[in-house]
Amino acid sequence: MALFSRRSKSDNAASEADAAENATTEASVSGAPAPVTAEEPSTPDVPNVSISMETFRGVGAASTPAPTPQAPPVRPATPALPLAPADPPEQTETVPGMKDNVLLREALAELGEAPTNEQLLGVLRQTLQGHLYLRVQGDAQEQINAGQPLAIAVAREGENQFMLAYSSAGAVKASVLLESDPTATSAVAQPVHAVFSQLLAGPFAGVVLDTASAPHRAVFPRELIEKAMNQADPGFALKTQLATPRDASSEARVGEELATARLWVAVATGQEEGQFGIAEAQTADGSRLLQLFSHPLEIIALGRGEQPMPFTAEQLGTVLAQHAELDGVLIDAAGPTIAVRRAALGAVIALAKPQEDGAAEPAAE
Repeated sequence: MALFSRRSKSDNAASEADAAENATTEASVSGAPAPVTAEEPSTPDVPNVSISMETFRGVGAASTPAPTPQAPPVRPATPALPLAPADPPEQTETVPGMKDNVLLREALAELGEAPTNEQLLGVLRQTLQGHLYLRVQGDAQEQINAGQPLAIAVAREGENQFMLAYSSAGAVKASVLLESDPTATSAVAQPVHAVFSQLLAGPFAGVVLDTASAPHRAVFPRELIEKAMNQADPGFALKTQLATPRDASSEARVGEELATARLWVAVATGQEEGQFGIAEAQTADGSRLLQLFSHPLEIIALGRGEQPMPFTAEQLGTVLAQHAELDGVLIDAAGPTIAVRRAALGAVIALAKPQEDGAAEPAAE
């Protein structure tokens, strides 16, 4: 029984995702919205969306002058969102030859029958990296090779249709096996950014993740995805680096990425007027690292009561240039995370804005 259409088993997740992204961009994303198959799954109806834009109220403050590094507030015993290990998880394949999005799969596994908004935001946080699997009516590989738009499977709730996406090929298989004709369905892996771009370019009301895996599934409305995309690093390039298995060049690659990435910092509340303090981390060896974040959800995840604030690469370079005591940066402390030392931040420091004559240098606290 041919459940999935895929490339050579020797392909790694990155090459598979890149190739799929290129094909889909030409066929679907850059042109008219891709036609979808009006497919009513035999799994239970799409659950009511239990997370709304109210959850994102106030996330993303206006840009301000470069703030002063300071020690972060004490983290509460129970963080707002589920955390993840510092290092990327070991890659697994629930279906041989098709790599899982392990971070997303594990975040979904924490959901119960009545998930909280915090748990759902934790799932959304881990969705913003790596790849997703799409169900396709017919042979996905044939459609890509022919330059055709993918016939994406959907679930319906009233007049609304939701894109079906999956954290692993195993989750796709669980859904396909419930169909009356499972051989008519295939699957393809695509980068999350490409999937969400296609969703927003089409008529979809949202996305259902791992629809046949209740209670370990989630539904996100279109408006929430749109805001998450607008606040994310373009192409999710930085998040992809953080979720990729580490090697000797990882720190240098992330350092280069920071020169063009969209960044955020955690701003402590209760600062004096005109004064802004951003969180700083101190390592066991005494190093001082400025805390950076790839998305506001990463700050909310820590549950420290701080506010996300946009932070440009030029601002980062200026702070590093004016505070020689800072040894580097720590990115996405909620995990996966990485520390990048000064030696790998040359491209960022080169962007520092020259200090005006007579201007006071911000003092590190």
